[in-house]
Amino acid sequence: MTLTLRERQKQALREEIMSAAQELVAEKGYSAMSMDELAARVGISKPTLYTHFATKEELVVEAATREMKRMIALIESQADRSPMEQLCFIMRQILQRQVQMHTLGIGPWPEIFRLLCTNDEAFGCIRRISDDIVALVLRGIEQGEIDPALDPEAVVRAFFGLASALHKWHIAAPSPIDPQSAADSLVEIFVRGVQCARPTADED
Repeated sequence: MTLTLRERQKQALREEIMSAAQELVAEKGYSAMSMDELAARVGISKPTLYTHFATKEELVVEAATREMKRMIALIESQADRSPMEQLCFIMRQILQRQVQMHTLGIGPWPEIFRLLCTNDEAFGCIRRISDDIVALVLRGIEQGEIDPALDPEAVVRAFFGLASALHKWHIAAPSPIDPQSAADSLVEIFVRGVQCARPTADED
């Protein structure tokens, strides 16, 4: 169905509002973000903002759900690659998003996670991403890419732990962080930690 110009403009403004909300949450945290400040950043009135999103909670949930749907689409776009290649690609995307959103040194917000868990669509996206990672780990073990001696649940936890590690990197970092280098290192740590040991020359 072709959208009218007015509908396209409305959708574009919704997207702009959600992007601005993500920036404010990254800068100030969820609790400190106000709808007044958000309206000012987008350049609209507060009543106009409320015609698009009735509450801050609704706005944040929709913005987070939008990002998770994009991640699901990325996961599906890599279906022809091996499980380990897919896991590395997904981890890089998650880490790169943290860099792009300038959320380094900022931990996850429990209040946002609780909100997402109370929304059926958002919780469905969380489960979908989690199930996809679990499936990739199990396939990686079956196909000999991931060490079968490792507990699959531990591998999944390691994946998500490393994928969120940039949030906490600043706590004990010995020098200023190079985000891209750090992301590459985290992916490499995951690969080295879970891949099957390669036979040595004496074992060939």
